[in-house]
Amino acid sequence: MFSLRVIIKYYMFLFLFIDALSGFIRVYLGLTNPIFNIGYWVRGPIVVLFFFYYGFKLLNKSKLYFDEALCLIIFLFFIFNAFFNYGIHLSASMLITDLTYTLRFQFLFFLFVFLKNRMTLSNALTRRIIQLNFATFVASLMAGFFFGFGLESYRFEGTSKGMFQGGNPVSILNLIFFTYFLLDGNLRKKLIPVSFTILNAFIIASKSVFGFIFPIFFALKRRAFSINKIITYNFIAILGVFLLAFMLENAKNMYENRFGLNINKSIAAAEKVGGLYKNNTMNKIASINFRRYASLNAQMKESFSKSNVFFIGTSFSGQNLFWQQRGEFWFTNCSMDFFDFFFKYGLIGSVLLVLFLFRGLIPSMLNSSAKNNMAILLFFGYSFFGGHVIDSVTSGSLFYFLLAKMKSK
Repeated sequence: MFSLRVIIKYYMFLFLFIDALSGFIRVYLGLTNPIFNIGYWVRGPIVVLFFFYYGFKLLNKSKLYFDEALCLIIFLFFIFNAFFNYGIHLSASMLITDLTYTLRFQFLFFLFVFLKNRMTLSNALTRRIIQLNFATFVASLMAGFFFGFGLESYRFEGTSKGMFQGGNPVSILNLIFFTYFLLDGNLRKKLIPVSFTILNAFIIASKSVFGFIFPIFFALKRRAFSINKIITYNFIAILGVFLLAFMLENAKNMYENRFGLNINKSIAAAEKVGGLYKNNTMNKIASINFRRYASLNAQMKESFSKSNVFFIGTSFSGQNLFWQQRGEFWFTNCSMDFFDFFFKYGLIGSVLLVLFLFRGLIPSMLNSSAKNNMAILLFFGYSFFGGHVIDSVTSGSLFYFLLAKMKSK
């Protein structure tokens, strides 16, 4: 007889491999229909098992933990939201899209509460999950960069996100892997994986590389004068001197080619409309990523102008429709998770989400390890400013695992 705990354990071992395989089928075999998505065929049956598991608990009046009950309440609200907005648009295709998105999101919520309450999340299990998925992650990015295998990051030539579909999830995962290895005991023993994460950052060419500053600062602050670190830092510094002259010109060209054009376009667009805010400082900040803040402003204006959108939200497909009606077919959100969630699910959904994610977080962080704390803070920070974390199965699987490990203690 199968064990749901065993299934979840092996899912966590292989979740990045599943996404890489799905990307290969989509890109190289041209099978874009969801029926050929390996992720659906893996996560779909698992979410059904979750429903059977918790349905059985309810029928037998077994004990449910608070966050498990809240998880079920959120699911009911998701369903209500989908049918409420169907009543507005009367579109069966939109309803199907909303229900599909709901099940994907609900999979992550079920995964979190099951990991937290029904499994033993040992350090050995965590290490194994990190190592196996990191191996898949590195192999995919390296194949993409050196052999042109896979997808470009953010549509910039000469970059790679391997076979993974989303750029932001790849960026935050690399940052979390860097954090985990940097803060996981003796740095000399982790020098090879840390080096791979730095190379990954070069390959991805995401602005999230600036997030490396936080774990580095924390590591230096904790044990800046240990012998091991002094030896390692001096070795890196000497190696860096030799590599700096060679890499400096290439790094400059890479920056101009990958970021400069995009940033300059964003600044020009902001200047063209005279900025977004009355405050000049805010305009300078917003100009770096003009589209995101412009999207945010438009979404918030819509949310606060209609009571049903404010309290209940527009649903996932409703948000897509909102931007398509404004001529946006490539970007259909502001890519800031908590604001996007508020637009989709309103004040009621946002309160439920905050209660679900943040309840007991501070006491849990006080009792958790430095690397877990830093990883969770970076996840939340990236989710707030960068987006595509809390609802992405690629990065969300690791995010909810680490959050469950922290809160399970």
